[in-house]
Amino acid sequence: MNIARWFKNIKFIYKLMVGYVIFAILPMIIVTGYNSQKTKNILLEESYRNMRQSLGQIGQNLDSSLEAYKTVMDILYTNQMFNGYLVKDYTNSDYWEMFSYIDNLLSSIMLVESNIAGISIYSNNDTLPSDNYYFYNEKELNQDWLKSALSSKGNPQVAGIISKGKKNYVALERLLNYYHYSDVRNILLLKIDGSSFNDQIKITNSNQEVYWVNGQGQIMASSDKEVIGKGMGSITENWEDIPVSGKGSSLDIEGISKICTARSSLYGTRLIMMVNQESLVEATREVARDIILIFFVSSVGMFLSIYLYSRWISGRVNKVVYAAKKLGDGEFDYLLKDMGKDEIGIIAAAINTLNSKIQLLIAENYEKKLKIKSSEMNLLQEQINPHFLYNALSVISSMAMREGGKKTMMSVRYLANFYRISLNKGKQVVSVQEEVELLQNYMKIQMLRFEDTVEINYEVDRKALAFRTIKLLLQPLVENAIHHGRKDEEQILHIRVTVALTKDRLIFEVKDDGIGIETEKFERLRKELKNSEEGYGLKNVDIRVKLNYGEQYGVSVSSTYGTGTCVRVEIPQVFS
Repeated sequence: MNIARWFKNIKFIYKLMVGYVIFAILPMIIVTGYNSQKTKNILLEESYRNMRQSLGQIGQNLDSSLEAYKTVMDILYTNQMFNGYLVKDYTNSDYWEMFSYIDNLLSSIMLVESNIAGISIYSNNDTLPSDNYYFYNEKELNQDWLKSALSSKGNPQVAGIISKGKKNYVALERLLNYYHYSDVRNILLLKIDGSSFNDQIKITNSNQEVYWVNGQGQIMASSDKEVIGKGMGSITENWEDIPVSGKGSSLDIEGISKICTARSSLYGTRLIMMVNQESLVEATREVARDIILIFFVSSVGMFLSIYLYSRWISGRVNKVVYAAKKLGDGEFDYLLKDMGKDEIGIIAAAINTLNSKIQLLIAENYEKKLKIKSSEMNLLQEQINPHFLYNALSVISSMAMREGGKKTMMSVRYLANFYRISLNKGKQVVSVQEEVELLQNYMKIQMLRFEDTVEINYEVDRKALAFRTIKLLLQPLVENAIHHGRKDEEQILHIRVTVALTKDRLIFEVKDDGIGIETEKFERLRKELKNSEEGYGLKNVDIRVKLNYGEQYGVSVSSTYGTGTCVRVEIPQVFS
């Protein structure tokens, strides 16, 4: 099936509808889907970034606290007298002196560090009295904690959670082997108020979950206090696979997709943050649904409008076609009535005129008169007074201002100012100041179109403003930079316009940081400028400069592909 032929042969109304589906509905569906996916990806990237920032801040706070407790452990770890009392044989000795010293030492530490709820020593020194306050037998220590302390070789470890009623404490342990010179071993254990760690990982977003786990996967602190003390495996078995650096990962937890990221903390601990992915993209889905609903309603309205409008147009076109058939059949007395003054009405009026005069045009002078009429119409079109355009633009600007069309008003006003200067009562020479104003009005119009993607700066020597120049010298150069220099629609094009004076010349320079000119095209352009071949843009400016001021003046171009282009125009210094 030949689609082009089928489309050509179907009725006008169906052409409009097919065109609307292909060029409006399908692109809108594609754009909506693309934007939804793009927005979703942006939200996920932003969420990962925010999660990493939040986790980094929480981690810094936790590490600061742990460093403070490490300092306490370091004081006890390196205290020779303290360790000497712990390894001493008290079989035949009194231990009151030892108890008094250690009690004063540990009490003063807990007084300074209010979050330390208790300091305990677990020892295999059977002669050391077990008071179940400071001193405990090593056998009373959780065996997993004991193994962890022994394998740490004197480094602090986060052992786990100690629960008493509704109160949770985080246990920090350390093997006291700094002055190890006997078979006696002692394990220092700090009992830290767990609420101090929970306070440091508070979150403001209800969709976020934060967990602080030790090396064995036990949850030390969490945004959900109900899971403190449980294993991270109860949340997800894949918690160890969450990367501690980079972007993060996505996990399916109890049928809910969550994005996760992690951060290493001191003493083998890890911070894990999770966010419900569905909550992040729900806003995107709502926007997409709203867009689809609005598009559906507008499409139905557009379809109905197209149908009714095309029926009306088709009816009028059919009348014109019928009249044309009558004309083809030689019935020159058939006239179309009440056809309006739009394009179809003009065609109908032309047919009526043709019908009225066809008999006269059949004669020998028909073709000659038709050519004369065509020539006359073209001549009239070329002779339209350009000042009428300026006056009409001023009227349109006033109407747009009264009706609230600010951008329309500004655009028309800038265009009116452009023509006011460019017309200049037919004069081809203007002052440099007028030429700069002409460019500025042109750029104001362009800024309404390109907005922030084009930036222009002016460096004009005030002494040069009084000199004269041919009209429309700068505007083609800037227009050329905008249309040929932009790398893409998003990257900002910077243009610098310079007007300067040398010893006896007036220099105009337009420099941009755009894409530049390829070597082959640049060499061809330089050859065309050198030979003064006819053309537009740079060649047109160069020809006009040489015709007005002589061959020693004109346009020069320098360009580096990928970096930018600089166009320089030199003319003599003329006051009048």
